[in-house]
Amino acid sequence: MKEDIAEQVASLQRDERFLARCDYFYRQGYKDWHILAAVYNLMLSIRLKEKGNRLRTREEHEQSKEVPKELKGLVYPAKHFLTPELDTMFVTHGLTCLARLGFEVRLGVSSQPVLKFLRERMRHFELDIPHAPMFGSPPSAWPTVMEEK
Repeated sequence: MKEDIAEQVASLQRDERFLARCDYFYRQGYKDWHILAAVYNLMLSIRLKEKGNRLRTREEHEQSKEVPKELKGLVYPAKHFLTPELDTMFVTHGLTCLARLGFEVRLGVSSQPVLKFLRERMRHFELDIPHAPMFGSPPSAWPTVMEEK
């Protein structure tokens, strides 16, 4: 996923407004991989809208499976990632994680119980690997990444 949206990530890393937004996400316990997934999902959503795909028919669902291949090299203005729609993508990511764990995901579910379950029961917000922060300075005690000599 990261390689498919590398150009978008580089663009967002230069945008002070986006980095300020990431400070908020970090304080909420989100990790870089959560932010990457939200950016990726929002890019998918934007691209689907550009194509006029509303995911209403079986054919549109099938066509949507090809959209991830189209993200490589795309860069949308940072303003797209400063909207409440990005917040929705964190919930979408959480629901996707639950589905991959074998849970039945239903539409119309309130986001707070989903995020609370992921945070408290699945310890989803504690998963991470040592790395240099991607979007600023997270307030948590992330391990320091040692450079190889």
